[in-house]
Amino acid sequence: MLQSPSRTGPEGPPRPFGAAPAPGPASPPTSPRWVREQDHALLYGPFPSGALARGISDPTLILSDDAEVREQALARIRASGATVVRIPVEWRYVLSPQAPAPAEASSPSSPAYDFTPVDAAVRDTVAAGLTPLLVVTRAPAAAEAPDRWRYAYPGSWAPDPQAFGQFATAVARRYDGAFPDPLEPGRPLPRVRLYEAWNEPNLARYLGPQWVAEDGRWIAFSPLVYRQLLNAFYAAVKAVDPGDVVIAGGLAPNGEPAGDGRMTPVRFLSSLLCLEGARASCPDPPHFDVLSFHPLSFESPDRPAASSQDVAIPDIGKVTALLARAERRGTALPRGHKPLWVTELNWESAPASPTGVPAALQAQWVSRALHRLWIAGVGLAEWQFLVDPYPGVQLATPTGGLVLVPRPAGLYSAGPGGQLALAQPKPFLTGFRLPFDPLRVNAKAVRVWALLERPGERALLESQTRRGSWRALARLRADGAGVLNALVRAHGPLALRLRAGSLVSAVTRVGAGRSRL
Repeated sequence: MLQSPSRTGPEGPPRPFGAAPAPGPASPPTSPRWVREQDHALLYGPFPSGALARGISDPTLILSDDAEVREQALARIRASGATVVRIPVEWRYVLSPQAPAPAEASSPSSPAYDFTPVDAAVRDTVAAGLTPLLVVTRAPAAAEAPDRWRYAYPGSWAPDPQAFGQFATAVARRYDGAFPDPLEPGRPLPRVRLYEAWNEPNLARYLGPQWVAEDGRWIAFSPLVYRQLLNAFYAAVKAVDPGDVVIAGGLAPNGEPAGDGRMTPVRFLSSLLCLEGARASCPDPPHFDVLSFHPLSFESPDRPAASSQDVAIPDIGKVTALLARAERRGTALPRGHKPLWVTELNWESAPASPTGVPAALQAQWVSRALHRLWIAGVGLAEWQFLVDPYPGVQLATPTGGLVLVPRPAGLYSAGPGGQLALAQPKPFLTGFRLPFDPLRVNAKAVRVWALLERPGERALLESQTRRGSWRALARLRADGAGVLNALVRAHGPLALRLRAGSLVSAVTRVGAGRSRL
């Protein structure tokens, strides 16, 4: 078990003493450069050849103990165009609080474990024709390090990597496709292949201590803790089935100065990937198959992060550059190219949130965000939440209590009293279900980008006449990955929409001159 240093930095303000912040790693090129490169690629390429799968993360609905709620939620998820469902496996809840430490912590049938809600979520997800992705996070108190800071969040304090690996073994064995289903004798629980190690480890809410004080300076500590957790998780999952996919990171998009709490994603990733010192100074490079991050934002998908150490959607190049450097250096193991995924993405909506996205912009923002992520090579983008959480999201406090935080970030608004059957779709849903992002390349041509439901599917591009009717402008076809990316001859300002089967996109306007993103 990691021993927490006697002088630990705070996981939130104020600082315990006035030590000067430690200098961070060299900043990557400023955000405008990344944005310029991505803007150019949106219009002119080079274009990725792969698909962009979509997913949904909504823990309250997916882990509901009401089978009807799960069924309704999964039906809406499938109708949204998503193919992946992210399901939390909270270690501290699976291990019964009343149970002693399990004698056989690697056993999926240990009486100390209660997988009932996860079993139901996995069973129903697969039955709905969707792919489960399990994110394993938050330690029980017995697995946290000693000398726990009294303001640390429950389940976050330097968890024991060995214990985490044992629990990961139990999870992977339970969902290896052969473990007997407790509710259906003679049948196994469904197979799960996607496993994410922890959630947002650069936030004190999930992992601490983020910083430690040493000789009057703040030292990044959470990347070291996380690297040990990740490597134990990877070894455990791969020992069950080498074909399982281990996802690292899930990094939150922004942070604060050294010692002030959450760590910036660039600083965290630089340390995690062993890029801050000599190669020999990192004897345990991280092992993973996919890197994930969460470019959550209150701003336009065209607006970069204010700091070179934070990451927004248009400056995802900061992440890909660090990952590429680690791949060349041999500190992202096993060697080879690592895909990049987004396992949380959303905006809050107006008027429920005073800083939310107005209805008129919602579909366009989602479409542009997915377009940018595809251009950057992202292979999976998961929206959080399906429905606005009712009456809010329950967050743990450092004292062990719970607080409700409104999060109107769903594709649907909550129905009266939180009734899922009465939830109403927002324009967010249109942009997620049929992303459509036309951009004018020059005075004579528009590049039309969209994600369609099926490979090779045909779609009709329409333009609006002065009288308000719609006329066919071009018949287009998606590629083998379901991506439509075509150059269409079209002059002047236009109001455009796309028809694909029974689906109709939001209306998007392009001007007479080249699009300025």
